[in-house]
Amino acid sequence: MSATGPPCPQRRWLRLAARVARLALAQPQRTGDLVQASYDSAAPGYDAAWTDHMRGLSLEMLDRLALPQGAECLDLACGTGFVTEELARRSGRRAAGVDASPGMLAVARRERGVAADFTQADAAAYLASRPDGSADVVTCAWALGYTRPWRLVRGAARVLRPGGRLGVIDNSLFSLAEVVGCSLLAFAERPEALVHVMNVRFLPAAWTLAAMMRAAALRVAACWSGWKTYYAPTGRAAIERLTATGAAAGFEFAAAPAARDAVFARFAELMDARRTERGVPVTHRYIAAIGEKP
Repeated sequence: MSATGPPCPQRRWLRLAARVARLALAQPQRTGDLVQASYDSAAPGYDAAWTDHMRGLSLEMLDRLALPQGAECLDLACGTGFVTEELARRSGRRAAGVDASPGMLAVARRERGVAADFTQADAAAYLASRPDGSADVVTCAWALGYTRPWRLVRGAARVLRPGGRLGVIDNSLFSLAEVVGCSLLAFAERPEALVHVMNVRFLPAAWTLAAMMRAAALRVAACWSGWKTYYAPTGRAAIERLTATGAAAGFEFAAAPAARDAVFARFAELMDARRTERGVPVTHRYIAAIGEKP
């Protein structure tokens, strides 16, 4: 390789690793603000892009939760309120939904406001404001990794009444492993384009979530995991769908504005290279558990 040629693959990865470390240590953490901005933007099409696709898995979590009639239910990081509304229908009582995104809550109030009351707040902070033993059911669907998981699980356990249940379903740390691999390669080719590193806390496996519940003095009534794949016609369409679902929340801000188009064009090319006869596969790997307070 000549001195003026492109860096070797190993050097690219080293440069990217150094860039990630420098940003993680030096920049103020804006992950929460960027995630909220992503969800605000995605809110109008979120149900079509995500809720409908994951509806069966969300309902399975609620089925296993087996909430009783009259239960006082709290849905954390409720988004557009699908799970909140379902909690109200199953309990026969108005449910409470909490989310930090005003855009998502605007949809929730418009579409589900008849069945639920919605509050704009950080989920963990909202839990801290609730008295002990003030809820029968707490849920968190598809958002735990964007919170502080231990703080949320511990807080939910505190506010549950004896016999109350916590239901969680979320993407795992390895949910979009192939997509993440393509994005990292795109940035490895242009590490100087990376300007923000997302600080998320997705859990690696269902047993990790179950262990967290046990540490919060909850009995684990169920624990499971799985995956679900959809196919996009092109790499660019896959990226657009990921943005619309919120699964890549904050990622659109990772590249410097001047380099964003080029980085995302390369990202799309790398996704296209994975295309099969059915299209570009995007696999969400998920974890779930039900905890019960003794």
